Amino acid sequence: MSLFDKLGGFSAVSKVVGEFYDEAEQHPVTAPYFEGLNMESLMDHQVKFLSQALGGPQQYSGQAMNAAHGDIKVTDEAFDTIGQILQDVLEDNDIETADIETIMALIVSLKEQVVSA
Repeated sequence: MSLFDKLGGFSAVSKVVGEFYDEAEQHPVTAPYFEGLNMESLMDHQVKFLSQALGGPQQYSGQAMNAAHGDIKVTDEAFDTIGQILQDVLEDNDIETADIETIMALIVSLKEQVVSA
């Protein structure tokens, strides 16, 4: 069974992504990165990306991480804050610790491609 299925599939991933962006849009470090963006489109991309990364059927067809984030100058602090927000949301949704560790390892593995400032 994939982690996508274990977590509850598309509806569970969508719920986590929605809660994640609700928090990220309100945090003083990360909020400026989301100003003026089409959040519905961004959340759709994120659900597809995360679903595919967790072994689900959703096909992410967006840009590579470095291309998608290069123009927005993500700092180490912002990346780390995003990671903490995601971890908190996963914990709030009663995701098992081992599964959170797997997801967070995936996120951390992308840091070099995302951080540019």
